[in-house]
Amino acid sequence: MITRIVLLAALLTLGACASSPRYVAADSASDHGHYARKISENRYRVNYNGGRTTSLQDTRDFALLRAAEITLLEGYDWFQIVDRETATTESREPRPGVGFGYERAYWTETNCGVLGCSQRTRPVTTTTWTVDSHAHRPETRHSHSLEIVMGKGKMPEDGHYYDALQVSKTIYENL
Repeated sequence: MITRIVLLAALLTLGACASSPRYVAADSASDHGHYARKISENRYRVNYNGGRTTSLQDTRDFALLRAAEITLLEGYDWFQIVDRETATTESREPRPGVGFGYERAYWTETNCGVLGCSQRTRPVTTTTWTVDSHAHRPETRHSHSLEIVMGKGKMPEDGHYYDALQVSKTIYENL
């Protein structure tokens, strides 16, 4: 019974991690997720800080997605990236490590009496649950920042311009 409870707890923990949203709003500039700051009437600084499991490519895509969303929310059609920056940090902060394991083996008992010895073999399952509070696993996080200028109407042909509606549709389809 204890084995089932421990296994269920481990599976629920893994499920919660796997189902957490990847594209989210940040509570602050240093938090995981997107945030933006208006610089002028049609100019924004857009940032996306990735979490522990967010790849560099996803971080870039999410910053681009947020730029497209802001462009559409502000009533513009397209945006140009005038500055971009990517930062990757690696830390080795202590994080508790949790492990769960089990082993299936066979136990052989020998009983000896007045008339001789008999052997009986039966299966045995051993479970282990470990918590290591001194684990120092590396943690890599990516952050991507864009400065955008937004525009209306026909998109200019020279430069790096993006159709906000097309960008948002394409990235949402791949989430």
